[in-house]
Amino acid sequence: MRFIFHKQIIGPSLFILFGLLFFAIGSGLTYRQRSLEKQGIEAPGVVVDLQENYDSDGSTYTPIVQFKTVEGQSVQFLSTYSSSPPDYDVGEPVIVVYVPAQPEKAVIKGEGQLLHIIFMLVGGVIVTGGSYFVYTTLRNLIALSPEA
Repeated sequence: MRFIFHKQIIGPSLFILFGLLFFAIGSGLTYRQRSLEKQGIEAPGVVVDLQENYDSDGSTYTPIVQFKTVEGQSVQFLSTYSSSPPDYDVGEPVIVVYVPAQPEKAVIKGEGQLLHIIFMLVGGVIVTGGSYFVYTTLRNLIALSPEA
């Protein structure tokens, strides 16, 4: 009986761990973005180019953004997000958030929020489904148990 119990619970448990991983990634990315937006300085920027990235699925485009710090230093950075079709046009104005000590690690304000939400929602759905499977498995095992 103990072997059957472990065998039937391990799959749904791994499912739950996978969902927790998705949720943690989405939460971590959201926390990082919000922390930077709270502690950082906003500056106007402009998309100066789009870097085309190729893989087996096709091409994606990553914006290259230029802005000036409050000290007047001109900084250019490559966004951490790419998309197909491109989310931005060359010459499009954007709001940049940066930390004065590391302006080259700037981000486009609000960028990637939908992706973060999707990761958290998918993770939540997977955890809920896995929890339901664990619950029903345990309920069925207890109902079949000769001690019950």
